[in-house]
Amino acid sequence: MVQFEISAPGKVILHGEHAVVYGKTALAASLNLRTKLQFRELDSNVIQIECPDVHMSLSIPLDVFLEYFQPSYPFNENTDRLLDQVEHFVTLKKDFSDTYSGARQQKLSLQALLYLLVYIAYEEQIQIKSFSIRLYTELTVGAGLGSSASFAVCLAACFLHWARLLKGDVHDTFDEDDLEKISKYALNCERIMHGSPSGIDNSVCTYGGMIEFRRGEPVNVLPNMPSMKILLVNTEVSRNTKDLVERVTRLREIYPAVIDSIFDSIDAVSRTALQVLGEIHDAQTTNDAALLDSRYKKLFSLIHMNQGLLSTLDVSHSKLDIICSVARNYSFAGKLTGAGGGGYAYILLLPDTESELITHLSELLEKERFSVRTTSLGCNGVTIERSVKIQD
Repeated sequence: MVQFEISAPGKVILHGEHAVVYGKTALAASLNLRTKLQFRELDSNVIQIECPDVHMSLSIPLDVFLEYFQPSYPFNENTDRLLDQVEHFVTLKKDFSDTYSGARQQKLSLQALLYLLVYIAYEEQIQIKSFSIRLYTELTVGAGLGSSASFAVCLAACFLHWARLLKGDVHDTFDEDDLEKISKYALNCERIMHGSPSGIDNSVCTYGGMIEFRRGEPVNVLPNMPSMKILLVNTEVSRNTKDLVERVTRLREIYPAVIDSIFDSIDAVSRTALQVLGEIHDAQTTNDAALLDSRYKKLFSLIHMNQGLLSTLDVSHSKLDIICSVARNYSFAGKLTGAGGGGYAYILLLPDTESELITHLSELLEKERFSVRTTSLGCNGVTIERSVKIQD
């Protein structure tokens, strides 16, 4: 009998929002607010699932589950078929639940879990046994912080790790081959949540650190990037990503030359920021305080520029402007992250920013009715948090 814990980070878009839709460069970083998964094998003939963040708790009889899915093999050549079968199973089997209402987020979470369980069991050639799984997250669900990818990465890592343990391969880290598999499995799973995912979120949540992305090209996981302290600020203003993307599209239809030049400028900001981030890492490595300070100032300028360009695209919001103004008043820099129109912003802090100043900034923002968290970017990716325990 085994049990273990796994975690995966969220993500923040640093630069490149909206322009990335038109083939420009985007930079994203792992966010050290994590989804956590607890797994243990059971003696009883049941699969127990708990996802408190979506108010879901259910028990599926193992024999019913195996009877439904075993005849599906082989399906690896057509994962759409498996997706359809999982959706059908979830629709039919509503009597396993203590708290399953079929609400959209519950349904998507359950489909993602069952899809990855069956898919990875087949790929890794293991027999599914009884188990209990519990997932919970520090991320706001559905807020553009990579919560669904973090969830999928945790599940993919869990079932891959379990498969290895069942084969007698005891380990406490994931190697490069494991990470590649986890990212691939999670990307397939994200199709349940998003239809046509870009590959950004699952890559960041798997590998951690920072990534560079351009549409139609493979995601580039960046080595030697710094970890950075931020304030993550929730405007508490809901936004619709699709509507905001369409707003930019309409603007481009009216002013194509103007908007394309803005996209080119955002691309240049992203590429320059990438270079500066590498220089910050080098300055941290060599303890060059003067170089570190000058490069952070350059990065602050680039963040100001990017926010200004996004405002020109009409995807900012008065609440986001307040956050960025507070940051600037204290010689920091803030910008929206994600689609804009509300949602989240981040304020980049200096590495040696005193806790008293962070508290003061947080209180100022909270007086404006924002919620604020101090966290970091560029953290570790998916991780086995607790060594496997073999129980008698």
